[in-house]
Amino acid sequence: MSDTNSTPVPTEVKLPANVGEGLVGPEQFTFLADVIPQLVWITDPNGFHTYFNQRWTDFTGYVLADSVGPDMWNNLLHPDDRARARDVWGHSLATGDDYNIEYRFKAKDGSYRWFLGQALPRRDENGQIVAWFGTCTDIQEQRQMREQLEAAYSDLEAKVMFRTLDLEREVKQLREAAGK
Repeated sequence: MSDTNSTPVPTEVKLPANVGEGLVGPEQFTFLADVIPQLVWITDPNGFHTYFNQRWTDFTGYVLADSVGPDMWNNLLHPDDRARARDVWGHSLATGDDYNIEYRFKAKDGSYRWFLGQALPRRDENGQIVAWFGTCTDIQEQRQMREQLEAAYSDLEAKVMFRTLDLEREVKQLREAAGK
């Protein structure tokens, strides 16, 4: 979610050069990224996106070339979440701290769903960040369940408060009657 106006526009999916090192090659990585239930993304050290998996495209309707720069993020993030998301991502880019946030993302049909966005930096042998690997996990059902649970808890608290007041009133009336 870099906010610079000089955003390079990638024309093809480019994984970091060292993704193919070791046991997992680029084809295996792409396959894995496409079969897991998350939106998967990679950025360069400055936060410019270099990769999105197919689920990203399916959910947002954006292909990689359209998914760069602040306009894409402003279009996808719920207006109430934009400033906070920009601040959290900016902090991660500036400090190298892990990225972790809940926000609402717009689907290509215009509806919003809650997602947990997470990313970790990949560092070279000198400790310099070479890429950010991130996912967005759909947490819409968990958020709805949490809201229902919070509403039920609030309702229960109100009932307990009113019942306590009723009992206190009854105790007061009994004391007054016993004192007569």
